[in-house]
Amino acid sequence: MPLASARDKETEIVWGIKDFVHRFQRYPEGMWLAETAVDYQTLELLAKHGIRYTILSPHQALRVQTPHGEWLNVEGGNISTTQPYLVDLPHHKTISIFFYHADLSRAVAFGGLLNDGRYFANRLIEGFDQSKSANQLVHIATDGESYGHHHRFGEMALAFALDVIDHRSDVRLTNYGEYLSFNPPTWKVEIIENTSWSCAHGIERWRSDCGCQSGQHPTWNQQWRVVLREAIDYVRNTTTPLIEALTPKWLKDPWKAREDYVEVILRRTRDSFDDFILRHEIRPLDLDDTTRVLQLMELSRHLLLMYTSCGWFFDDVGGIEAVQVMRYAARAIQLAEQLFDVPMEQAFLRILESAKSNQNARDGRVIFNSMVKSRMVDLSRVALHYSMMRLLTPGEQDQTASIYGYDARADNEVLWRSGAVRMAVGQVQITSQMTWERATFNYAVLHLGDHNVMAGVRNYHGPELYDNMVKQLERAFHAAEFPEVIRLLDQFFPGQTNSLRHLFPDEQERVIRQLVGNVVEEALTYNHHIYEQSASFMRFMKDLGQSIPLMLRDAAATSIQDQFHRQLINTSVDFEEIRRLLSEAREWDLLDNWRDFSYDYEMFIKRLAVSIDQRPQDLSRLHVLIQAVQM
Repeated sequence: MPLASARDKETEIVWGIKDFVHRFQRYPEGMWLAETAVDYQTLELLAKHGIRYTILSPHQALRVQTPHGEWLNVEGGNISTTQPYLVDLPHHKTISIFFYHADLSRAVAFGGLLNDGRYFANRLIEGFDQSKSANQLVHIATDGESYGHHHRFGEMALAFALDVIDHRSDVRLTNYGEYLSFNPPTWKVEIIENTSWSCAHGIERWRSDCGCQSGQHPTWNQQWRVVLREAIDYVRNTTTPLIEALTPKWLKDPWKAREDYVEVILRRTRDSFDDFILRHEIRPLDLDDTTRVLQLMELSRHLLLMYTSCGWFFDDVGGIEAVQVMRYAARAIQLAEQLFDVPMEQAFLRILESAKSNQNARDGRVIFNSMVKSRMVDLSRVALHYSMMRLLTPGEQDQTASIYGYDARADNEVLWRSGAVRMAVGQVQITSQMTWERATFNYAVLHLGDHNVMAGVRNYHGPELYDNMVKQLERAFHAAEFPEVIRLLDQFFPGQTNSLRHLFPDEQERVIRQLVGNVVEEALTYNHHIYEQSASFMRFMKDLGQSIPLMLRDAAATSIQDQFHRQLINTSVDFEEIRRLLSEAREWDLLDNWRDFSYDYEMFIKRLAVSIDQRPQDLSRLHVLIQAVQM
């Protein structure tokens, strides 16, 4: 927050409050600041919007004033964390600060405190200052992912610790809001501005090579941080004046509109859109004007998103966090170029070139082009995805479909089949659910089988050109002249070599998994056949002491393991068949190399146990479990 402009700070605070109200149906009393990074302007804006308190690190306190008016220096974390403090702000505002217990918080994160829930509870209770009176507060501040992600079973230790504390008579659980209501601060505090909880140099971790990093790559530098911030600042500084100049054409107050836009983000419904436009338009807007307004709001949203703090927190400009920041910036650039017709991408990339990665001698431009540019989405990319999925998943994609943040509506589609080869030609209108931007495209997709797919899309230029394309492709396809079909695709969609690589990742994975499944099923059938035909001969060879060919042994292993697995997932288990399969596995010495055997059978037992827990009165399920355990 200290690195943000006053206007951006205020929007972030308003959005946070409205998000909280949306989720919890009440106004928030406190607000956590990202990385506890703080300055007085941020605190003043929090107080302006009715926030009563925030939480900071004890190292962010400069000095405190006692109830008697005496000022004491507490730099270096030498502040009591068992009470709240009041900060005097301009315009007769105040805000309360809770400084968390640093040693206990550090022990949770790095000291193994979550290894034992009871020990965790006792350590918390030991945090009280025995020399002080009652009504003290012991509290910690940690990453939420400490509980179960960074520390396995940490959430269980936390739950146990809370239960232990809840059953004691000398302490009780509370929250900051309740505690503050009964214990208003009697001490005042002055903070050290431009500080955070995770950078020893204040807030330099988010703008310079200060030396703070994760510790996983101690020899790496973070000089790229300066460049990344410069590139991001370029996008903001270039677009903000343009937004201010253009938005009054449609809206009463562009910045109040931005603050209220979070209500659209939280509820992307037609009613939410309509209400937003009605509240802020200076005159009735038509569809094109509404689209421009929504594009401006999405641009404003991404101008905030691209400052996400973790983009600078870690070790390299090629890390997923910095790349995500670049993706937000790329969307902002995409929208700005559409709205203002001002080229920005190349200037942005020229700045990024100076951001040198610690890996593979790459720079920011190379990383952007390989990990951001290639994944950017526009209406034509959505049309391409939709057209391929229509052919690859017949029956699943309706003529009207929702694809992530877009709506697709197909028309005039024709489907042709020649043996295993299929082709779809049609037109589709794509509409953005976020900006209402829309366009109509022609598409053609040729599927030669397996992963061999060719697809192209282009803007719709009227029925005459579309009909001509359909006639030529139909003639070549039905003549089975597939090289001619491919030539025509290149003619109608020049420069496009779209394939499965261009599907959106989730659907790409699903299609690939389906294709793999088909191939695997064929391979299993083939191995079943080999084993059935050769089992007797294999036994004869074994009886003679002859070595069984590896190919036959592999076919036996594949066939037996597949049949065994199918039995375990069958709703009606045949234990005699399982015994037979295990007997054959022993016969061919397969169990030692059967890597998933123990795991699969353990999961089978667990599923049976869960089914009994769901219907404990069903004794037949218990009988099945007993049989499974006795195998």
